[in-house]
Amino acid sequence: MTEKVITFHLGGQMYALPIECVQEIQQIVRFAEVPDVSPAILGMVNLRGEVIPAVDLRTIVGIPAVEFTIDTPMVICRTDDGAVAVVVDEVDDVVDLPEGCVQPAPPMHSLASRMLGVCRFEKGMVFLLDIDALLEPVDLPEVEAEDVT
Repeated sequence: MTEKVITFHLGGQMYALPIECVQEIQQIVRFAEVPDVSPAILGMVNLRGEVIPAVDLRTIVGIPAVEFTIDTPMVICRTDDGAVAVVVDEVDDVVDLPEGCVQPAPPMHSLASRMLGVCRFEKGMVFLLDIDALLEPVDLPEVEAEDVT
């Protein structure tokens, strides 16, 4: 089980991803638009020569979208299908999970099948997301680097 997570905020709620799936954190950049795709896909990003999709995590978890600013962070994650830039409201910290703090997600929670569990912390609950399950319904386009200008 995951021992360290990176915590971040979406719409006032705290979420987390296992540190093992996080490659890096970057400030938002301009996206190359991709037509006719899921509303969660913001476009493609050139990350040091690798073209990766950028997704709005707010849209995926069902929170209304907001305007991005230069300070909006992207969490670059490694998934089973390759790297993806996940746009979040604010990145908080890398946190050691106290033993026994992760409980199964309640089955009635709409994201239950996309979570690794719910963590109880003194400052509140944190929803621990499974990045691969979370992105499963999003049709991530495959684009070669030379196709994006």
